[in-house]
Amino acid sequence: MKGAYIFAVFFLIFTSAMLLIPLPMFPGNTVLALANASLSEYASFFSALINGIVYGLVAWAISMVMMQRIENASSKDAQKNRNEKRSAR
Repeated sequence: MKGAYIFAVFFLIFTSAMLLIPLPMFPGNTVLALANASLSEYASFFSALINGIVYGLVAWAISMVMMQRIENASSKDAQKNRNEKRSAR
């Protein structure tokens, strides 16, 4: 569930930033150029949506990897502490 929140937050941040500051930024402008779409009045909106989705997914993937590493490290530390307590008896 944390992943959905992370994606939603970064999607909103990047989409709103692209709408407020319409810079041609990868991958949004590239996808529109490859599609050869004649959506001149909606081009910045679609570019912002594409950028929001892509960068939201990137932020989600990075956070999932980091959370998994933190959980693995904490479980290894807990197991090490249990083993030390058993050997101390």
